[in-house]
Amino acid sequence: MCQNGCGVTEREFSCTAEGLAGAQAFLASVCESPKPAVVTDEIVSNIVRCSGAGAFTIRLDQAPEGFKMVFIDDGKAFDPTTEVATPDVATPDVAASAEGRGVGGLGIFMVKKMAKSVSYARQDGKNVLTVVM
Repeated sequence: MCQNGCGVTEREFSCTAEGLAGAQAFLASVCESPKPAVVTDEIVSNIVRCSGAGAFTIRLDQAPEGFKMVFIDDGKAFDPTTEVATPDVATPDVAASAEGRGVGGLGIFMVKKMAKSVSYARQDGKNVLTVVM
């Protein structure tokens, strides 16, 4: 999933549209699979739009358990693994309009479906979301 054995690599970005574009370009430069790009887009979009953070960091690592992506931001404390309502998967209506589906939950739901694991921690005043692919 990661080109050139990637090792641990880390980059910081501003919480702006340019930062989001930079994060996407960074991931594309080291990853072959489209899944990490989708995960990055979902998570970073929410950091940029909702967290109140000034910056975010992405750390990538080819760990024994899989390709690990760690998203760190200095925004307000928020655990998307517990604080976001899960969409109704028993009767999903993906064709429904945004108004018909309600706000929130679909992005982290997709991330959880694509990942082996997703975990959250609040460390040193920062949100740390770890996704293992």
